[in-house]
Amino acid sequence: MIRFYGRADLRRFLVGPVLLTLSLVGCSGSYEETVAGVNVPIPRGMTKSQAKGIQLSLPGFGGAQASFQGNLEPDKIVEFYKKEMPSRGWQPNMELTSKGGMLTYTKENQTVVVMVTKGDGGSSLSITVGDTGR
Repeated sequence: MIRFYGRADLRRFLVGPVLLTLSLVGCSGSYEETVAGVNVPIPRGMTKSQAKGIQLSLPGFGGAQASFQGNLEPDKIVEFYKKEMPSRGWQPNMELTSKGGMLTYTKENQTVVVMVTKGDGGSSLSITVGDTGR
C-alpha cells in the first residue's frame, strides 16, 4: 500500500530533526587559538580582534593577551569556559561573574585569565596567558 503524505505531514516530519540540528550547531563548537604558546578554546561566534595582541613581561610573570569580539551573551561565554577548561585539565582558581566577569585557571606553571564584558556592539572576550615561573 502506497501512502501519500501531505505538506502538513511532511512539515511535522522535518521540523523536529531540523530544530535539533540547529540547536546543536548553535550551542556547541569552538576553535583553538594559540596565546603565549598555549592552545585556548574560543567559542564559535567570537572572532579575533584586529588589534595586535599584547606581550607581557613582569618579574615572575610573562605571557601574552588576545582579544575577541562577538554577539554571544556574556553568560553563555562564561558557561562555555566553566565547562571547557576543566575538561582540558585546567584547574579553576578564581571566579568573579555577573553579566560577564573574570575566570582564572591554572595548569602546571601556566595561568589563563578569561575576561568577558558586554558592550554596545556585542561581547568582548580577553584571554591572558602567562607563565607563573614556579
